[in-house]
Amino acid sequence: MAALAMVCRAAAWCAVMACASANAAEVEPTHVVAAKPVCLNAAETREEVKSRHLIEPFAALKFAAAQRKAEALSARLCHTGDDFIYEITLLNRDGRLVHVEMGATTGKVVVRPAHETRESHDTHEPQVKN
Repeated sequence: MAALAMVCRAAAWCAVMACASANAAEVEPTHVVAAKPVCLNAAETREEVKSRHLIEPFAALKFAAAQRKAEALSARLCHTGDDFIYEITLLNRDGRLVHVEMGATTGKVVVRPAHETRESHDTHEPQVKN
């Protein structure tokens, strides 16, 4: 009986969500979505750093790691139009990944990390149910 009640609730919830998404599709968007940055490969990065006098990737990575007191993992040069940023990934001492965006011309952090994710070694092992 409890299982039947849960199924009925789930079906009702799905119906409500379907109506909500159908209504949302009819509404005109009132805001402009920012263009997704395009990230460059290593050769393109070297070329842009040289031609536009951008901060070197290693320097940006080292600075961000020192500022956040974390281990530097990676830095990618990305751009939207003429605005260049480094997407930097750091690893905190507690095992959390931190994503930082830094202006490639100024070296200033342009966006605070939206979220931090916990990565641990045991998350890659299958969970055993008892």
